[in-house]
Amino acid sequence: MIIFLEDLKFNIIHRTNKKIKRISLALENKTEIIVKTPLGIKSHQLREIVLHHQTWILNSIKKVPAKNQFDFVCGGKLPFIGVQYPIELIIDEKMKNPKFVLKDETFYIYYNEEKCEYDDFVDGLKKFYQRMAIKTIDPLFDKWCHETKMYPENISYRRAKRRWGSCSHINNISINYMLLQFPIEAVEYVVLHELCHIQEKNHSKRFWNLVSLYMPDYKSQEKVLKSKLF
Repeated sequence: MIIFLEDLKFNIIHRTNKKIKRISLALENKTEIIVKTPLGIKSHQLREIVLHHQTWILNSIKKVPAKNQFDFVCGGKLPFIGVQYPIELIIDEKMKNPKFVLKDETFYIYYNEEKCEYDDFVDGLKKFYQRMAIKTIDPLFDKWCHETKMYPENISYRRAKRRWGSCSHINNISINYMLLQFPIEAVEYVVLHELCHIQEKNHSKRFWNLVSLYMPDYKSQEKVLKSKLF
């Protein structure tokens, strides 16, 4: 749901379940308002809630760090494997959604200027990362599986909001393809981290000792991962 507050565009995200007892608002970035409510709140009530807190939202938004904010203009830059590549926009009326191609040290973005909005460009960048995940991260699994002698049952790549990776009880590993915004060393750390969960299923002292055995500087890579762009 979209709402405008003093010419600023926000996306209202409604979260509700039976455990929530009172209404609360949160700002996770400069474009999204999270509204948590008990069950039974309707769409028109969400608008009323946000409008009632308009002054607080507009004052608080100044303190929120920008996330998911990219300048999709010629001369702007986008991250891939820790490198900021310049953007070149190419108008293509046949395109339904923006297509990202990294070639000759440049991000070429093919798009239909009459149909594409900002969120479409963000989605296009995510799809680019998804396409590149197997090509980029699979070789890292080959490397670290050989090094550690730990092998997953299956490897998959998908988008996740709160995790860079996970390892199930049957050793299926899932990697967040948004990792591809970071330098390769940080991506390797996540790969190693999840492989170590094959042997140690929780974050015990034995687990961290195992990680540090193969990557003594893993804590520096954890700091890098906290600087995520989106």
